[in-house]
Amino acid sequence: MPHLLIACLVVLQLGCSQGIGHTAQDTLTATELLKEIGKGHALTYRDVTIEGDINLLDMEMGQLTPNNFVATVGAPLYFERCEFKGRLIGFEHRGDTARVIRFLSAVSFNNCRFEEGIDLRGSTFDHHLYFNASLFDKEVQLQAIRVGGDFRMEKTIFSGGLFLQEAVIQGSFWAKDATVLGQLSVQQADFWQNAVFAGLEVHGYADFGLANFRRSAFFEYGKYHERANFSGAAFRHRAEWTNTHFEKHVDLSNTWFAFKPIFTGIQKNEPFTLTGARFDGGKPDNDTLN
Repeated sequence: MPHLLIACLVVLQLGCSQGIGHTAQDTLTATELLKEIGKGHALTYRDVTIEGDINLLDMEMGQLTPNNFVATVGAPLYFERCEFKGRLIGFEHRGDTARVIRFLSAVSFNNCRFEEGIDLRGSTFDHHLYFNASLFDKEVQLQAIRVGGDFRMEKTIFSGGLFLQEAVIQGSFWAKDATVLGQLSVQQADFWQNAVFAGLEVHGYADFGLANFRRSAFFEYGKYHERANFSGAAFRHRAEWTNTHFEKHVDLSNTWFAFKPIFTGIQKNEPFTLTGARFDGGKPDNDTLN
């Protein structure tokens, strides 16, 4: 099934188009793209292939402090049906200086394909970040990112791992009907608004440990093929797992539910671990977790 999903996306015609002030072309080099981003005007690309590694840290605009350099991208970026042949780089160490990236405007990748890895650890997105309906062939590292607006990755396929540890999402989070073929980690992530994981399918280990859900969290109709860890997570509003399928062990130890959680119609093969779990709004009905 995962291979079928990948095949369906691969057969789509992928690439990127003209940005503002550009002549349409089928291929764009990473160097050319960075040059256009550096001009500071809004860019839109459709149906063009981008060759080479895109190192956003080579941008000249930024702020240097004794311990880090924050490169900045000021204008909105929109990519649709784009194929990225190289890596997307937004984090690295150069000597004793850590270099990260800050996006001052919205960033959107819609129905794009990334053939190599993504490393945007520590990045700041002042507005929205969209990865909808895209395909990532390799590992995606988004640890400790901060998103000021909504973060959407609906119907997106991650062939490798997806890492969001310690991320701060100030807007709504949407991973509806996404697929992660490797490991998923949102350990210690902080979700300020509603977090929607409905229909999410994870083939590797799923780690929600110590995550903070300030508003409602929805996991209904999800499928978890390996262990799922929610240990120490805080659910401060509604939390729902209606018709979710767990093939392996689920750990809810030391998890806090401010409201009564909903586990209606779940499928599981063994009892959940509930050691130290707090159900301040009442325990689930009918001992569904045992």
